[in-house]
Amino acid sequence: MHWLTHAFYLISTALLIPVMLALLWSLFQVLLVLGQAFREYLHRSRDAEFRKACADALSRRSVKLPELPARGLLARTLAALRQAADDPWLLEKCVQDAENAWRDELERITALARRGPALGLMGTLIPLGPALVGLAAGDLQMMSENLVLAFATTVVGLLVGTLAAALASTKRRWYRADAGLVAFAAGRYAELLSEEGTPDEPAAGFPRREGVGESADRWPVRPQGNGTAGNGTAGNEVAVNASHAQES
Repeated sequence: MHWLTHAFYLISTALLIPVMLALLWSLFQVLLVLGQAFREYLHRSRDAEFRKACADALSRRSVKLPELPARGLLARTLAALRQAADDPWLLEKCVQDAENAWRDELERITALARRGPALGLMGTLIPLGPALVGLAAGDLQMMSENLVLAFATTVVGLLVGTLAAALASTKRRWYRADAGLVAFAAGRYAELLSEEGTPDEPAAGFPRREGVGESADRWPVRPQGNGTAGNGTAGNEVAVNASHAQES
């Protein structure tokens, strides 16, 4: 039993340095995400009128959206929707790509919010063992150093978790609004395409894509009239044959 306890003690103390390094890396990551979120906040504040103008244009059933430099995922997605407006499958792919990018970003920040407190708790519990050993040996300096380390890792872990949770909540609210605008644009494009688009004449305002309306497999030719294509010529031939038969 003594060797098993000693083995666990060695494992826990050996994990102290890796846990502290991982905690410092998590702190660096959350500070980096904080800076990126602040820059995104400035861009969103500057582009608030663009979002409002896009929503108003789509509400008026217009496909001509305001121009915006492609400096964000929303602007790039709206531009991609505009180019893929005559293909419902490409519209769906653009929407799914944007949602996956937003989901990946939120999952990365949520992982930081969970990892920070977990590492902080490990950094708290690991030094308690040497602190108790120092207390039993009467070494107060050793005990105080380990307790200071335990409290410091707790504070850093809670800081990482708190910042990451706040950032995840804020970005989730931003991305929910962006996803609503993207879904609105894709639905409006698909609606206008189904109402006005034809194989040879795309809906008004939509870009013409190469090859659309040129494939007989994708756009079958509808017969003219009640018969097959060319039924007028066949009818003329029948009438001529009938007249010859009467003369003979």
